[in-house]
Amino acid sequence: MSGRRFRFHALALAAATIGLAGCTSPPTGPPARLRYAGSSTVSVFLRDAEEAYGRVVFEMVTAGESQGGEAAIVAGTTDLAGIADRPQPATLRAGVASTLIGRDAIAIIVNPQNRVTSLSADALRSIFTGKARNWNEFGGPDLPILPYIVGPGSATRKVFRETVLHDEDYAGCREIQQDRDIIKAVQDTVGGVGQISFSFLGETQAVRPIWVDGEEPSVANFRYPISRPLYLLWRDGNAAVEAFVEWTQTAEGQRVVMKRFVGLRVVGSVRAGHEETPTGTLVVYTETYPVYDGGVYYYPHRPFDLLTRHGAPIRRVQNHRGDNDEKPTPVKLLPGTYLIRPETSRKTISEYFVTIESGKTTEVNVDSLQQEEQK
Repeated sequence: MSGRRFRFHALALAAATIGLAGCTSPPTGPPARLRYAGSSTVSVFLRDAEEAYGRVVFEMVTAGESQGGEAAIVAGTTDLAGIADRPQPATLRAGVASTLIGRDAIAIIVNPQNRVTSLSADALRSIFTGKARNWNEFGGPDLPILPYIVGPGSATRKVFRETVLHDEDYAGCREIQQDRDIIKAVQDTVGGVGQISFSFLGETQAVRPIWVDGEEPSVANFRYPISRPLYLLWRDGNAAVEAFVEWTQTAEGQRVVMKRFVGLRVVGSVRAGHEETPTGTLVVYTETYPVYDGGVYYYPHRPFDLLTRHGAPIRRVQNHRGDNDEKPTPVKLLPGTYLIRPETSRKTISEYFVTIESGKTTEVNVDSLQQEEQK
């Protein structure tokens, strides 16, 4: 494995660390035009990334979905490929490099006129294997169930089968070749139900995603049971491709990923609180610094900036009540995913995603994270 590939892999496991400026430098020339082939789900991220990154424009071919993209990068007919699955060992043996950029939630969608709002994995298995035939079996209307699945080239179909159907196969389903066409099929069919990347839904009211095993399909819900990895595949030698792939691992790149997908990593350990409340608590053990007071040295924690998961500032947390206070300041927050940017004595800026749960405390030790980054 080359040094560059190892560095990408390490960044995917560690929280993103960026330069002192906190973001990529502006482009100095016209954007590079790159050929992309593969997953239509990954292409949604690439369209978002074009505007945020500003250095590339992609020519997209998604008809072959993940299988087509993997074949194209092996054959050398594309600059960059995207797959919504793990790369095949044969692909990697052919000299193709891979980088994980995030995870995608596979939503189960129904027609808005269907009053069913939640299904178990067992119920979904019955529906997509043809055993369940009417929505009244699940508290819905007296209507035939019409399940739609994507074409065989889509990783959505494969991942759903592995995750939900296990050793059974699809039966009684209508096949739709393009992922995004599932929305129109379910929109036009009151008894319809389909599987699709959550990223395609956007703000549409044409269909409604349902909960699975009590979990909501959401970019901030790391417990949602039906998800799949998203990978970029490329070959060494194209500087524009390599720079873009590296950018996807930075905090800026991960903010773009988390507009529609689950990011690479959320740091912090969550422990139960004493009682359930509408808020959770964040405690950040930042770097300390010495303060001499009355013949005694104290070591208060440095401040940190609290931001939304998309990078919008919320407030600065001093993280100590006075120069002789050595305990970090607990911060009450609504449940969700946030970004923290701790102040340090180093000449880098690090950002970490954290998740807050109702009635629980999320603890983050910045020193430990930065030591891990240096390995």
